[in-house]
Amino acid sequence: MTTEAQTLTEKAVEAMRASVRTVRDDHRRRNRPLATWEDGKVVYRDADSGQTVREDSVPYVTKSKEN
Repeated sequence: MTTEAQTLTEKAVEAMRASVRTVRDDHRRRNRPLATWEDGKVVYRDADSGQTVREDSVPYVTKSKEN
């Protein structure tokens, strides 16, 4: 997707994909799991196989605004 007629959106998607590849490759080299967000939980996956390594069951909460 390296044409002169790339839209700004296409350029942004290409940059994001390149960044994800870089992070995945770095995690593979360092033998570190990748953290993802699934169903309101943080899930750690093996960078090579994609299998779940660990799930954090701490719920995501936000602070309420005080008036």
